[in-house]
Amino acid sequence: MTSTRSPAPRARKNADAILSYVQEAGIEITHILDTHPHADHFSAAPYIKSKIGGTTAIGEHVKKVQKLWQEIYNLPELPTDGTQWDVLFADGDTFMVGEIPVEVIFSPGHTLASITYVAGDAAFVHDTFMMPDSGTSRADFPGGSSADLYAS
Repeated sequence: MTSTRSPAPRARKNADAILSYVQEAGIEITHILDTHPHADHFSAAPYIKSKIGGTTAIGEHVKKVQKLWQEIYNLPELPTDGTQWDVLFADGDTFMVGEIPVEVIFSPGHTLASITYVAGDAAFVHDTFMMPDSGTSRADFPGGSSADLYAS
């Protein structure tokens, strides 16, 4: 028996839950921030942007990851200039979310392009810290480094 259901809606389940919350709470989205490129799953940033707008952003070192993936996975058509995002942040860049300044900190290890966003007293640290019983994140993706992850 062949299913008539498309897998796409299930793949968007978490993004749709975020969108629903944002719309119900009346939150205005200005930025859709990736902390690093993902070797094992895709970002929902383009999907979210298509639904509610916002500026997509990631760290500038994503271009190095794209070049690495292009070579390792034999993907000559993969763009390696980061143009999939609206903004490529450098270490030390700042931007505002409302009245809160946000600083970008290069924090490699999990990937060679990982960044942290520091907003007020909160830091969004990608896959550097995990639950207390789990320790730190993986560093075995192409370009990852356990030494860099520890230093970050």
